[in-house]
Amino acid sequence: MQLFRGSLARRALVATGASFALVASLTVSGQIASAQEAGDESGGSETLQSTALPAAPTLLQVTGADSSIIVTYRPSQAATTTGYQVSPDGYSWFDCPDLSGTCGLSALTNGRQYRPGLRAVGPAGVSDPVAAPPTIPELAPGADPDKPTPLPRPRTRVTAKFNAASNSLGVNGARTKLGVGTLPRITFNRSITDKAAVERHLVVTATSDEGRSTEVQGAWGWINDRTTIFRPKNFWPGNSTIEITSTLDDVVLGKSKGRYLLGSSKLERVFTFRTDRSLIAEVDGASKRMKVFIDGKRVQNFPVSLGKAGWETRNGAKVISTDKEEFKVYRSASLGLTDPDDFYELDAPWNTRLTPTGEFLHAAPWAYGRLGRYNGSHGCTNMFANDAKWVFDNTIPGDVVTFRNTGGDMMEPWNGPGGLWNISWDKWLKKSALGSGNRNVDSSAVQGDVDQARPASA
Repeated sequence: MQLFRGSLARRALVATGASFALVASLTVSGQIASAQEAGDESGGSETLQSTALPAAPTLLQVTGADSSIIVTYRPSQAATTTGYQVSPDGYSWFDCPDLSGTCGLSALTNGRQYRPGLRAVGPAGVSDPVAAPPTIPELAPGADPDKPTPLPRPRTRVTAKFNAASNSLGVNGARTKLGVGTLPRITFNRSITDKAAVERHLVVTATSDEGRSTEVQGAWGWINDRTTIFRPKNFWPGNSTIEITSTLDDVVLGKSKGRYLLGSSKLERVFTFRTDRSLIAEVDGASKRMKVFIDGKRVQNFPVSLGKAGWETRNGAKVISTDKEEFKVYRSASLGLTDPDDFYELDAPWNTRLTPTGEFLHAAPWAYGRLGRYNGSHGCTNMFANDAKWVFDNTIPGDVVTFRNTGGDMMEPWNGPGGLWNISWDKWLKKSALGSGNRNVDSSAVQGDVDQARPASA
């Protein structure tokens, strides 16, 4: 067993700094030496009252092994301590079997980052928890077939870049919270021939603000031989920290021109981004209503008017970006309408773009009589001014708007920030090496011509 994997361990210790309950350093023997004693074990413990809470434990060492984490601590002799509890994330706690000084967590996921904790238990309750540095369970050296020992030669090291908001949201996902429709992307500097090896060494988790951590059900989809995008089966959970743990260092990623492709040591890392509250708006063409849900609770119910016959609004998921215009002029000429009877030039406030083909959520003062009653636009979603302003002011990049019962076609996968969400799950799995059984991965790019697509307007 080993303590922490190389550079990731060092980064973990530096990154969390003073937030650790334990001030720790790595010793030559691989132990965490506590710089702080949690209680006085020199004889004063007999004076403690049984009603006192137990002292926080003294954590000595944390090691990651195959599907497990072992926590070593200094057992207390104080009457206030009758046992210990261990946690993989500081949220769920499990009783240690005895006071031996060793407590384990099993049935964990290899390659996933955990934040284990330990606390003492006594007649009066539990102590404050002691947090350990982030730890990654994994196979012993040489046991992972993707990381043979010795490493093959000749070899070329592969690096990668991460983008948390790859679906053209217009923001840096490392600096701002994102809506639940964001799509993170990893782009390698070489074409990857063993895509399954990549997917086996990327684990995606979501940790709520309360500290509960769960693995995210989803799949990586390759849009070319260098780029893969993770799409959850459902939208991301809101108010969460998303972590993509990469143990791609030293992984054999295939061969190119007679040389083995090996993951760089820099690919031993955790890619992170944050989601804001979950905002999902649902537009129903049958009822002509838009219902807005924040963290699952309905907060708005707006009347709307969608595209009329021949100009039907597209169905499916659409994602909001930074592309908003407080004031916009919609012209019939943008649709190629040349008949004088079809001419219009309309001023509209509070415009929130949904697609590059011209679909917006916007105020439509000329259409107030039909909002909530019948459709009449050229594909846009018409709204009252106050309602459109609410959407304009309260949505962020990555927020989702879904459409159904519009009478129109399904959103094209290439048509804007929400496009990839409209690929059926079965077809998305064909873009995953693991989802497709490692064969015939559909890594074709999702492309379309905006100029050739049906446009939309006011």
